[in-house]
Amino acid sequence: MKKSLNYIFLLPLLVLLMQSCEKRNFLEGRLSPYISIEDLRQIHKGTDIQLTGALLSEAQQTRGVVISDVQLGNVPAGMLIVQQAQPGKLHGIALNVGDIAANYRVGDSIAVNISNKQLKRAGFLYVDAVQAADIEVIANVSRIYRRNVTASAIYQRPHEFEGTYVQIIGGEMFPRPEAGQTFAGVKRMVNGADTLNIRTLPNAPFANLQVPRNVNVQGILLGDSDHAGVMAIWPRMASDILDVSDPEIPGDLGAMPLVFTGYCPDPEGGDGNYEYIQLRANADINFAEIPFSVVTTNNAGGNQPNAGAPPGAGWATGGARTLKFNLTEGSVKKGEFFYVGGHQKRISGANSTSLAELNWVRAIPYATSGGDGLGDANANILANSGNASGMALFVGTNINESTVPIDLVMFGGLGTSTIIDSVANLGYRVANNDHYRPFNAETGAAQPFFSMGSNQYRVPHFLPANVGFFIQLGGVFNTRTRTWETARGYNAKQLSKQSLASDLEVGEFVTRQTE
Repeated sequence: MKKSLNYIFLLPLLVLLMQSCEKRNFLEGRLSPYISIEDLRQIHKGTDIQLTGALLSEAQQTRGVVISDVQLGNVPAGMLIVQQAQPGKLHGIALNVGDIAANYRVGDSIAVNISNKQLKRAGFLYVDAVQAADIEVIANVSRIYRRNVTASAIYQRPHEFEGTYVQIIGGEMFPRPEAGQTFAGVKRMVNGADTLNIRTLPNAPFANLQVPRNVNVQGILLGDSDHAGVMAIWPRMASDILDVSDPEIPGDLGAMPLVFTGYCPDPEGGDGNYEYIQLRANADINFAEIPFSVVTTNNAGGNQPNAGAPPGAGWATGGARTLKFNLTEGSVKKGEFFYVGGHQKRISGANSTSLAELNWVRAIPYATSGGDGLGDANANILANSGNASGMALFVGTNINESTVPIDLVMFGGLGTSTIIDSVANLGYRVANNDHYRPFNAETGAAQPFFSMGSNQYRVPHFLPANVGFFIQLGGVFNTRTRTWETARGYNAKQLSKQSLASDLEVGEFVTRQTE
């Protein structure tokens, strides 16, 4: 559907030239005539300001690569957007150039005179009144660097991402779009706990593109000039918007088609990329046709966002609080166990038995790359102590605060400060399974969250730590009635580095199926 402009830095020679030019040459007693976009942005403190020599440390110019294209029809009027790559950094800014914006192409590397211009903010930061004589085109690069980011990261560090080319994975349009609704104007998208606007001018070639339920969207990120404190993505073309809506689930799939049956939260040695979760199928499922997702949560008091407080968007909070595994490939047969977790695929940490022979539906290096569209890199996604942690299973891969899981297991301590706020209705929504109910079975009262009402069940943490326990969640599930005849219990099975992969799927405490 799309031909992305993907992932590179500027031409090596150009990058070296830009970087060397922007450094102050203190040894020779000369200041560079160039200022980085990062430093330029820091000059603005909330009010319009004249860019004097003193403020610019005697620099006169900045440099960047053009990422906007007036010819494509979707960029703020008169604005030219440039971004600048430096080692480990990327920053951008808008230039108000008026009608001459059409003279520049995506990929143009330009030097811009900013001396005595004004630095202003009208939703987004820009340098005002830049003329053709102020701009020198140095070269043109064939590709543009683009970052995958989350809304959580954007709102935590807006000055780092504003004015750059970004992609958001797994956004949910809100409210749910009506049939025939198009992108023209402003559309809201929820990603994790945060909302971003998608801006499309009425004359953009893709303004009449119909709005799907879920999208991956890429474009230029700018502060929204009409909505204070809100960031907006400006797609450049129709292929910048990818429909990733979950399919309608067939009615014959049945209740609880998959269930959690075990997990390894504390392998021997370091946890990062070695934690894993075991599930069992109660129906034949091709994940390419019917996707699911598993979301884990770690509620340590310092974990952001909402540190020390309940999650701002439940399972969709992201950051260091929740992390998602998308189950979109492979298949599983009724009765089969399968696994989700770290890409190392080891039974109990480094140098232990490989589990690669088992059915792994999704394995990712979460400690360095984060989750599938939700969750930052985190070396400990299943807590070993302290506040309750857990895992939830969802139909589809796009979730928000109101999405209800189809299975749930929570484990850990009894603290509630990072778990539930019954007044503000913040917390982790529960499934209707063997241990949790959205409504109290005796009173009928609503209790949609874990640690609310009768939803108190949690598996304890096990000691000693760091010895490699696999927590078996043994119960008896009737695959005909789709009910638990015997609720899941728990057993901490200690593993060794030499334990066999088959040890995870046999024994007294393994979940059994009956009909």
